[in-house]
Amino acid sequence: MKKTVIFTLFVFLLASTCLFSQTKRKIGLSGSLQSNQLGISVPIWMSEKIVLAPSVGFQFAEKIGTDLSVGLAPRYYLKNEQLAPYFGLKLGAAINMPSSENTIDESTKVDLVGGVAFGAEYFIAEHFSLGVEAQGNCTKSAKNSNRFGNPDGFNINTATMVSATIYF
Repeated sequence: MKKTVIFTLFVFLLASTCLFSQTKRKIGLSGSLQSNQLGISVPIWMSEKIVLAPSVGFQFAEKIGTDLSVGLAPRYYLKNEQLAPYFGLKLGAAINMPSSENTIDESTKVDLVGGVAFGAEYFIAEHFSLGVEAQGNCTKSAKNSNRFGNPDGFNINTATMVSATIYF
């Protein structure tokens, strides 16, 4: 299981690096707030209207375990102006790896997430934007996972996200 997670993360990073090396577009660093979760993504402009945004989230709790989230969000921008609306897809996995000191729950769990998004970025300056996004998500929980309140179940939900991005 851990090899699969490491391989998936490696493929995301390698694909992002290879794709970016073929274009002269901007790359950014984006922080987002969604419910009580914080995330970091690296939006990479592939063309005038297409962005590929790999993301990662990490949480560690001593004696409890580690949560690692990896995802990929391709976006298509309808306009390339100061206010830039877009739609896109969301694909990701949330991996919970309990600590060896955790005697209550010892199994690694992988929850899958997929969905659609519609949002907009407002470019305050050439290298800084604020964004908001509405999402429709589907999740598939692992057998013993309580992350979405439905162990081994399938969920459909809506969500919103706000973000700030600095482009280099």
